[in-house]
Amino acid sequence: MASSLGSPATGQAPAASRAAEGSLPRAERPRFSPRTFDSLRQRDYRWFFIAMLGQMAAMNMQMLVRGYLVYDLTGSFAALGVIGLVSAIPMVSLSLIGGVIADRAPRKVALQLGQTANVLLALAVAGLLFTDLLRFEHLVIASIVQAIVMALMMPSRQAMIPEVVSPDRLMNAVALNASGMNLMRLLAPAAGGFVVASVGADWSYMLMAALYLLAIIGLMPVPARPAAERSARPRGLRAAGGSDLADGLRYVMRDPVMFALVSVSFVTAILAMPYLMMLPGFVADVLDGDAAELGLLMGISGAGSLLGSLVIASLPERRRGLLYLLSAIFLGASLLAFSASETLVVASAVMVLVGIGTAGRQTLGNVLLQSYVEDRYRGRVMSIWMTQWGMMSGGTLFVGLVAEAVGIQVALGALSIALILFAAGVLVLVPRVRRIA
Repeated sequence: MASSLGSPATGQAPAASRAAEGSLPRAERPRFSPRTFDSLRQRDYRWFFIAMLGQMAAMNMQMLVRGYLVYDLTGSFAALGVIGLVSAIPMVSLSLIGGVIADRAPRKVALQLGQTANVLLALAVAGLLFTDLLRFEHLVIASIVQAIVMALMMPSRQAMIPEVVSPDRLMNAVALNASGMNLMRLLAPAAGGFVVASVGADWSYMLMAALYLLAIIGLMPVPARPAAERSARPRGLRAAGGSDLADGLRYVMRDPVMFALVSVSFVTAILAMPYLMMLPGFVADVLDGDAAELGLLMGISGAGSLLGSLVIASLPERRRGLLYLLSAIFLGASLLAFSASETLVVASAVMVLVGIGTAGRQTLGNVLLQSYVEDRYRGRVMSIWMTQWGMMSGGTLFVGLVAEAVGIQVALGALSIALILFAAGVLVLVPRVRRIA
């Protein structure tokens, strides 16, 4: 049962046979070989990892450049919040449909179709920039379209990991996947800031299109696993999409571990992550910086997250629930210190800690869900988990309005304190979470 705290779901026999190529039996592995990069021994995971790097590089570069363009065009924190809100609506309303797609269609195909849409969107924005026609309204429309694509595509990426790696490497694979994402958080924003500063935002969008194309090409060598290979649905449930959605929601509601993990992930994301959308304004107003300083801070945060993710990839599968909550508390304390910083040097030093805390919160939350979910519900559960990003983006509008009224430092500081109090409360009052193995 997935609800057992000490027994993660292991109904992944088809995925294991698919991922076996390129792997070594546990008994034949070098006894003292490092665990950190273990999953990269498997061919399919290596190609999946390369494709992920392309996608995450483009996404992180786009986050920085779009935020820079919005603030440059409007000079408004509220405008940054509007971008967050219009991105949140599709993520919240359509992610569950993306989960059904992930459970009922070949996940590789869903990913490649989504990346094709991203290529076309990046080229469209680049064209507007080259012709000096770009307006704030165009960025709003582009944000909506990309959020729709993300909502329908990303559950397939998360749910595909067990298809390309053997079950005994799942925690390592999820953590390495997070490490790759954080590596792109380190490199892509800095590259984006450099490209904008040197040749302009138009060429940065051309680079994004090329990176999305890399994500399409990288998945080509990975075999597409037909949806029919996954666990069959319980008899008596209809095949209609609405029934699939309800089935996934009921599973999360009735499974105590799933419900606890998803709930904590939602609240901590809403409290922890709006700082990313507010960062362009924080850099401009508090630190008196521009695109270069913005890229530097996002890159430093990515470095901290990369370090944290690699540590998690090396850890044994013990006391992960406790580490998850402690990471959230650590992240809250780091964000509180960041909100009080007023120089680039101090902000940069603190941002390393923010990155480490973010890695612990995000990576361990994902690892725990992937470890305990039943395979036939994997896509839908990951889609529910991913709606936290939409809700976080929606919360950004509120933070933006508060920042307009009382200042960005006060707004971020208040969120940080709320995060610390919430995570500490769960640690003390909800033993089920801290006892998860």
